[in-house]
Amino acid sequence: MRLSLLLRGAAVLLVVLAGTAPVAALDDLTADPARIEEMTYDLCTFERALGSEERTAAATYIATAMEERGLSVRTGRFSYSNCYFDPPLALSSNIIGVREGASDRIVIISAHYDTAVPETPGADDNAAGVATMLEVAGILNDTPLNHTVYFIAFSGEETGLEGSTRWLADNPDLHDRIVAAINLDCIASGDRLLASTLPQHRWILGALPPSACIEETPEQLLDAARGDEHAFRAAGIPALRLYERDSHAIIHTADDRPERLNYTLAAECARIVAGTIVGIDTAGEAPEVDLRIEDGKVVFRTSEDTPVEVLVDGTSLGVLPSGSVTLPGGPHVVQVVTYGPTGAKAVATVMGEGVEIVPPAASGNAVTIPWGADPGEDPMIHLTFAAVPLSYRLDRPEEVVRVDGYFDGILIRDLEDGHAIIPTPGPHSFAVVAHGPDDAVLGADRADFSISSYGMVDLDGGILQVDEPGGVTCSASAHTYTYNYTPGERYHITVGCDYRDTADAFLQTAEFRVEGPGDLKSDRRFFDVPVLNDSRREEIGFWLEPEGPGTYNWTIFSSEGDREATGTGSLVLR
Repeated sequence: MRLSLLLRGAAVLLVVLAGTAPVAALDDLTADPARIEEMTYDLCTFERALGSEERTAAATYIATAMEERGLSVRTGRFSYSNCYFDPPLALSSNIIGVREGASDRIVIISAHYDTAVPETPGADDNAAGVATMLEVAGILNDTPLNHTVYFIAFSGEETGLEGSTRWLADNPDLHDRIVAAINLDCIASGDRLLASTLPQHRWILGALPPSACIEETPEQLLDAARGDEHAFRAAGIPALRLYERDSHAIIHTADDRPERLNYTLAAECARIVAGTIVGIDTAGEAPEVDLRIEDGKVVFRTSEDTPVEVLVDGTSLGVLPSGSVTLPGGPHVVQVVTYGPTGAKAVATVMGEGVEIVPPAASGNAVTIPWGADPGEDPMIHLTFAAVPLSYRLDRPEEVVRVDGYFDGILIRDLEDGHAIIPTPGPHSFAVVAHGPDDAVLGADRADFSISSYGMVDLDGGILQVDEPGGVTCSASAHTYTYNYTPGERYHITVGCDYRDTADAFLQTAEFRVEGPGDLKSDRRFFDVPVLNDSRREEIGFWLEPEGPGTYNWTIFSSEGDREATGTGSLVLR
C-alpha cells in the first residue's frame, strides 16, 4: 500500500451490500487459512524492496505457485529510474497468471508483492494479499467460468504504481474487455474488511457475497491510501479495492510480520473475491441509454434508471443527474456510461455545441476551495489522484441555498461537496459560486491545479562515471527501450552521475552532460579539491513527451581534463 495525501471529501464511495452471487456456488468456495499463512511466511523470507536481488526469487516463487494452480503464466518486465543499483539498470517484473474462460470478457484480481523499504517483512503489505489472491485461483480451479480471469502480482506499487501503470499501457487492447478489477492490499490485519469503489462503479458492490467481515468505512478514512486500483480507475475501468483499517500501525515497519496477521480474515477475503467472480460471471443485459444536447445541456435517459457517468472531452464528471451539466461555448464530445448488475456496459456518444457561460461575479466570500493554487500561481498544485474531489467549504452555510461548480468552464449545477471527477492529464481550473435566496450570489472562489499523467514511465537513461584510482577514467553507458506508442504517455528519464575522487590526482573539473530532443541540455560540474575525498553522486532527469511513433535519442557525456566518454540512449516507439 502506498500512502498519499488525504483530501477532505475524498472521491471514493465505501459501502456494505449483500450481494447477488449464487448461494449454491458460494457453498463450494472454501478458502484455507493455513495455506494463506504458509505462503505469506514463504514470501516474507524474500527481500522485496526496490533494488533487492531477491525480488527475482520472489517473482519466481509466485510464478511457480500460479502454475501449480493451473494458470498460464507470463511476465511483464519494466525498469526503475534509479541508476545506482548493480547492475545500474534496475528491472522488475509483473507476474501474470491467466485462466482462460469461455468468453473474451476479463476480470482482474491483483495484489502487489513489492515492499516499501528494505529489511521489512511486508506481511500485511502485501505478502498476505498475494497469498490470498493465489488462494482465490486455487479454490476456483474446478469452477466453470465464462469470464477469463487474470491474476496479477504487481511490482513497483510502493514507488508509484509503476507495475500496474506499465501493464495497462502495454495492453491497451484489453481495456474494453475488462469487466472489473479487484485489488487486494493489506487484507489480513484486524477483523473487518473495507470495500471501496467510485460511485459510477457501484454495481460491483452488488456482486459481493454476504459477509459479516465487511463494514462501511468512516468518512475520515476515505482515500487515505492509494493502491493499484487507482491505475485502473484512471483508465476508466471499474475497480474495487478490498483492505482493512488496522494495517496503518505496522505497514512499512519491521513490525509488519506474518505472525501478527489474521489468516481467518484473509480466507474470508478470498471467499468474497471468489464469490464476486462467480456473481458477475454472466454477461447480463446492458441498460438502454438515450443521450442528447439541448441548449448546451447534457440530457440523458436510461431504461432502468441506473446511475450514469458523464464524460466531456475525455474528462469524467462522475455520476450526475440529467440536465445538471451545461457545456461552455464550442464543439464538444460527450459520452454517458452506465452498467448492468453484472457489469454489462452501455455507452452513448454525441457531439454538440455548448453555450457561452460566464460565472457570476461575487462581492462576498461565502464559499472557499480548501485546496489548489490561486489562479495564475506558478507552480500550481500537482495531483496524481485518479479521482479528484471537487471540495469546497461554506463559511455561512445557513445562508447558502445551492453551490454551482465550474470545471474548465463546464457548469455543474448543485455541486455536492467532494464530488468525484477523473480529469485528463494537464492543467485545469475549478471555480465555485454560492447562491442564496432569489439566486443572489453570496460568494465565489477559484483554484488552478494540474494532473500528472498516470501514463508516466520511468526509464533509466544510463550512468556517467569519472573515476580517479590514481589516474582518471571516464565512462558512459546508455540504454535503448522499445515500446508501443501510447498517446499522452510521458517518459521520465534519469541519468546517474557518479564522481569517484578516490585519489589526489589533479585540480580538475568533472563534467556530466545530457543533450536530448527539443534542444534539451542539462549538466552537472564537480570540482576536485586536493587532499579531500569529495566523491559524490547526483542525477540528471528530463522529460520526453512524444508526439507520435519514432525514435527519440539522448546523448550523455562525461569528462575530466583530456579524458572523456559519450553514450547514446534511445526510446523507440512503434
